Amino acid sequence: MNARTIVMDAAGELSTRAVPVPELGPGALLVRVELTGICGTDVHMRRGGMELPFPVVPGHELAGTVEAVGGDGRTDATGDPLSTGDAVTVVPGYNAVEDWYTDHVPARPLACTDRTVYGLRSVEEYPHLHGGMSQFLVVERDAHCYRLPDDLDVELGALVEPLSVATHALDTAAAPGLPWIREGFGIGQSVAVQGAGPIGLLTMAAASTAGAGQVIALDRLDERLGLAREFGATDLVNVDAHDDDDALVAAVNEATSSGDGPDVVVEAVGHPSAFEQSIELVRKAGTVVEVGHYAAAGEASIDPSTLVHRELSVRGSLAYLPNQFETAISMLHRTGDRFPYRDLFNYRVGLDDATAAYDAQAEGRAYRATIHPWE
Repeated sequence: MNARTIVMDAAGELSTRAVPVPELGPGALLVRVELTGICGTDVHMRRGGMELPFPVVPGHELAGTVEAVGGDGRTDATGDPLSTGDAVTVVPGYNAVEDWYTDHVPARPLACTDRTVYGLRSVEEYPHLHGGMSQFLVVERDAHCYRLPDDLDVELGALVEPLSVATHALDTAAAPGLPWIREGFGIGQSVAVQGAGPIGLLTMAAASTAGAGQVIALDRLDERLGLAREFGATDLVNVDAHDDDDALVAAVNEATSSGDGPDVVVEAVGHPSAFEQSIELVRKAGTVVEVGHYAAAGEASIDPSTLVHRELSVRGSLAYLPNQFETAISMLHRTGDRFPYRDLFNYRVGLDDATAAYDAQAEGRAYRATIHPWE
């Protein structure tokens, strides 16, 4: 049996191949992919912004159903047995080795020196089907997957990965045991999110769900700011409505109860200028979380003395621990009637139109373009 699969042969080059489905080893799963989202990382890959082992099978924001279970059976990451027909989503990355970081920094598994990531691997590497832009995906024994609730639309499972990015970014801003003295993020505090793309919108929803007293959305497009309101934003700031950064900072300051800026700023634009702005937007002794720059997009100019004199905490948020998927699934399940998650899927195509979907995502015409391999 073969699977029709999108392959990125080199930066900017997409083709469709028939890739043989391998025999499953013990503990492996064969997942019939229902849909895969195209995210900023995929766009960077296509533009040549990442060093990759081409030809690559792209796609890591995915959901599908179990087609077959290898060997002696398989459970999901919570220990629930998996059976044919179960709806699942897959954590793209797992550590391929146990190294110093594994033993000495266990709370930071993403620091591991050798990680395997679905959607970033060569099609020539066994088991070949390890990207979401394919009719089938092979989930290896060491990879984490999660069964989706029976009453959750399987297509929403493709939002579990980006929602995990968003919730982890917010978690990164928390200072355990200290939010009551306004250290990090806590209930009732103010959060500003730069960028009303999918990660920014999901971060707003996460902040609102977690009890933020104020969620300030910043973007250049009124359409996206309108959607931000539906995703929990209490205050909307159009960046282009202000003459310069000083005017923008003044407008955000004025919106906060302190008059000195939000407690937390999450940068989800992915442009160096947005990071520069984040340092000025946050209040003194506040927290900035940088989540927008997964791939290189240029350099930012920051005066280190600003960090010192304003006593800022600046934290990088790469992705998430595997169990962040539990948080995301729970939130999707509980807040499906509160936030318009489906509105993010506004550009839907089959495998043959993948190039058009990449263009739509790169040009900002799609919140999350999705590839549906069986359409």
